[in-house]
Amino acid sequence: MARIVRSVVALSVLAAALAACESAPITGRSRLAPIGDQELRAQASQLYRDELSKHRLSNDTEHKALVERVGRRIAQAAEMPPEGLWRAPGFQWEFNVIDEPGVVNAYCLPGGKIAVYTGLFPVSQDENGLAIVMGHEVAHALMRHHGERIADQMAVGTASTLGGAILGAIIGGRDDRASGAAAGAGLAIAGNLVLLNFSRTQESEADRVGLILAAHAGYDPRAAVGLWERMRSASNSRGGRPPEFLSTHPAEETRIAEIRRHLPEALQYYQGQDR
Repeated sequence: MARIVRSVVALSVLAAALAACESAPITGRSRLAPIGDQELRAQASQLYRDELSKHRLSNDTEHKALVERVGRRIAQAAEMPPEGLWRAPGFQWEFNVIDEPGVVNAYCLPGGKIAVYTGLFPVSQDENGLAIVMGHEVAHALMRHHGERIADQMAVGTASTLGGAILGAIIGGRDDRASGAAAGAGLAIAGNLVLLNFSRTQESEADRVGLILAAHAGYDPRAAVGLWERMRSASNSRGGRPPEFLSTHPAEETRIAEIRRHLPEALQYYQGQDR
């Protein structure tokens, strides 16, 4: 069993080593280079069309105008980045509101395809709150997290194959199917936890970059603290969430603490009247 544990640890180390291939913009985090943009954007555009066709779009003119207004300002800020922070993405931007009051969510696919669910509006409350969420989602696309996630999955898959070969050598020669099944399950769990950790890292990175993006678009990044406090309350009212180490997103308490830490950086780009 000790050998199996060492092999699983080796798998995690291998996956981490494979990730050290380039530095992410702004944060400087070492990561596996994301897969190519052009093909991903084409696929995302089709996925966006497919997703919109499955849902009812909102007819609320105020909500649609709000999302369009905030989205355009965030998009302009993304396409005109502060010097040296990120590369202008050249997205074909699109904004839609999905009429699902029970869904507190929004997303931005590669290429700038954005959707906001109507369940988000009571939590975001105002234009600043919505800008924080949309800035966060656009930051995922700016940082190429979607392509990175696919590259991560490919790397972990490769490492899992190698790990399986190592385990085969360790337990080979035994007619012990139960041990083999348990080892395989352990590798799958290890791989999933590695990917969950990658996801939490990307979420924290999108929080930081999203604050800068919202501030650069003229929105007060300090609104993020109240937004995530409301998100925490909304999450608790829905029965809570899994422990942080089993979640793809940081816990709200962790998120709020990190946001407070990054506010001075974001405020450098905010041109509001009450700085």
